[in-house]
Amino acid sequence: MKSFIASLRLQKDNPKFLMAQFQALSTQIPILYVLLIINALSVAITHIKTAPLWLALYIPTGLSVVCLFRLCWWEINGKENVTPERAYKLMRFTIVGSCILTVAFGFWAVALYSYGNAFQQGQIAYFLVVTGISCIFCLMHLPIAAAITTVITFTAMALTFLSSGNPVFIATAVSGLFLILPFLRVINSYFQNFAGLVQMTEELEKKQAEAEELNLVNSRNALQDQLTGLANRRSFFLSLERLLQQNPNEPPVIGIIDLDGFKPVNDVFGHSAGDLVLKETARRFAALAGSEAVVSRLGGDEFGLIFPQGISRKDVADLGHALCASVHEAFEIPDGSVRVSASCGIVYPEDRDSTAEDLYEKADFALYQVKSKRRGGVEFFSSEHEKILNQRYQIELELQANDFSSELSLEYQPIIELKSGRVVGYEALARWDSARFGRISPDAFIPAAERTAVIGRMTRVLFGQALDALKQIPDHLCLSFNLSARDICDHETSMNLLAMIHRSGVDPKRIEFEITETALLSDFDTADQVIGLLRAAGISIALDDFGTGFSSLSHIHRLAFDKLKIDKTFVMNFDRDVRSMNITRSVANLCQNLGIASVAEGVESEEIADGLRAMGVRLAQGYHFSRPLKLNAAIDYALQRDAMTMAHEPLHALLPY
Repeated sequence: MKSFIASLRLQKDNPKFLMAQFQALSTQIPILYVLLIINALSVAITHIKTAPLWLALYIPTGLSVVCLFRLCWWEINGKENVTPERAYKLMRFTIVGSCILTVAFGFWAVALYSYGNAFQQGQIAYFLVVTGISCIFCLMHLPIAAAITTVITFTAMALTFLSSGNPVFIATAVSGLFLILPFLRVINSYFQNFAGLVQMTEELEKKQAEAEELNLVNSRNALQDQLTGLANRRSFFLSLERLLQQNPNEPPVIGIIDLDGFKPVNDVFGHSAGDLVLKETARRFAALAGSEAVVSRLGGDEFGLIFPQGISRKDVADLGHALCASVHEAFEIPDGSVRVSASCGIVYPEDRDSTAEDLYEKADFALYQVKSKRRGGVEFFSSEHEKILNQRYQIELELQANDFSSELSLEYQPIIELKSGRVVGYEALARWDSARFGRISPDAFIPAAERTAVIGRMTRVLFGQALDALKQIPDHLCLSFNLSARDICDHETSMNLLAMIHRSGVDPKRIEFEITETALLSDFDTADQVIGLLRAAGISIALDDFGTGFSSLSHIHRLAFDKLKIDKTFVMNFDRDVRSMNITRSVANLCQNLGIASVAEGVESEEIADGLRAMGVRLAQGYHFSRPLKLNAAIDYALQRDAMTMAHEPLHALLPY
């Protein structure tokens, strides 16, 4: 009962439900008017000869005209955009209007009742019942109007039939009175279902809106870097492809910018400080580039830039230098301030058939060139770079297309103990004498082998040669073998190497694997596990090129290397550059304090060798002692050097091979 009473009120405070009611009524009420007109005219036609003309014709005609007018009004206005406030007023008017029309039709029918015969009186009863049922079904979305019209029509019918004295009509009247409550229950039940449906629709619409908003957020997230707010890598390439499609004859100018010295910020101050640097860098880049350029964060500390269309080469260079210069200003972090620098590779394309991948690869290659030559600066992709890239591509094809195993070999560079002058071992250096290209530099074919995923096979071939060489090398000498980043981060490769050592019968203690810190960065945890596995087998591990790239004391502490190799860039300038000398001395002292051996690479003069010896550097290699040699020559060199050392002859009498 409470729910029924509540349903009789218009929910003015619920605009969505109010509009749902109105929209449902706008389709039902015209049908009600059509039914009323048809029923009224049918009754009028049958009574036109038995009742007064005003009652049989004029009144039903007038009521039908009113219904027709209201029908047209609903057809026109019910389909317009109606506000909740107007819908509320119209439904209130509908309640009043439906009551008035029902009363009018009811009184008219009752007035006609006394003029007809039994058949006509039955028609009046039928008219009242049909009118009541029509009002119920057409006004169910407006319960108060449906309830009022139901009560009026059935009460009018009951009172008329009760006063007739006819037992059949009296029974019909009683039945009609008892039908009022079930009909009211039907009205309430239908309205509650309608209200539930509206509520369910609202919830579905709400969920759909939430889903659409989530999709919008996901779409935005899919194209936006969450840390900096810049476009992300995916958005960068989509923008490139769109520009290439719009104007294929004028490819866009793009640049790749990389922060130099960013990793130490993360290592020393934590990732939160690194995030602050990245966000501020993004802000500076976006402010300098302007709205016509597209600045993106491609990942890590690498940013991409799509320059405005039609920009000149000079303006591109100026903007590139400005972007690099913008990061020289200190970055404020909670623990103070930090400084980094930036390098930028730019491609100013002239090839009309460029793809997004081509442009990125060229800009990235230019970036690699500037970082390899100097830190901080701008370099354009050039025709010389194009030749190098083509050569790299040809090498990659050669590695994939042909069996290179028979073309690989090793050369051995002696490693000298500075204090005694004796040879203590060799570093095995890979050589590839291609039947097609001739001798190819390791700096070219090793990265190519990594990119084409043939490095594992290449490592196994070369390491097999190294194991064969160890069987010929005197037992007191060790052999150092370089592992690539993929090798050190691959459990399968490490297990293959250990199996090869076991089958060869070579003492694992005579083997040393060299790795670079760059290799560790690709997957430190896996590298840590592999290194632990190799050390457990008795193999020594040396950290190569220490002092360049991403040197970290935490790596030395966690991985417990047996040797540190001081990069030749410091050693070669040892006698001319104070900073190189100080760095070398610091690494030597570090090794002494940790109780591990230090190895200097690139020793090219006696003066440098003497200086290293004075600093406490234990081992050295370089052209001052010997260039890389074939196996037999390397063994002979060691034997001759040992003999001269024992005879106390001056070592400079032994000419470098």
